[in-house]
Amino acid sequence: MRMQKPVPADLAAGKEIVPLADDEILQRLNSIGEHEHAAGLLGFHPRDFSVDEQWLEANFNPDPRCANLRGGVQGGMICAMLDEVMSLSVVVAERFTIGVPTLELKTSFMAPLPLGSCKARGQALRIGRNVAFMEGIVWTAEGEIAARASATCQVRRSSRIRKT
Repeated sequence: MRMQKPVPADLAAGKEIVPLADDEILQRLNSIGEHEHAAGLLGFHPRDFSVDEQWLEANFNPDPRCANLRGGVQGGMICAMLDEVMSLSVVVAERFTIGVPTLELKTSFMAPLPLGSCKARGQALRIGRNVAFMEGIVWTAEGEIAARASATCQVRRSSRIRKT
């Protein structure tokens, strides 16, 4: 007998999941940085996205608590930025009808990332039934690549998605 995977609370509430329109996606993205979680600490602010091309760009302005001992952004915080934009690229592509916990993340650091404003882009490469593959880049304010990442996430779907 096949075991059913657990469904996250936001997808299991018993109510119908409605795919969001582009303006609703933007509204949802704009509210992410206002919440008391990592995106707020990282200073997340969406720049642009494409549902069809499956990408999302965001600015980050990390809190000084994200600094390493040398005064730049700590590597784990850079990974969190990349995880945010990569995961959101999948969620946006599916119009906020899925949950996507990260299963694996590989990051290559190219240059120090100073505290202050920076830009990141996440791209969904392939979204399957149960797994998605993504990549991401973080740039310094001067446009230098600070880090690149690739990741795999679990795709958690609800059976109660309204067909559009």
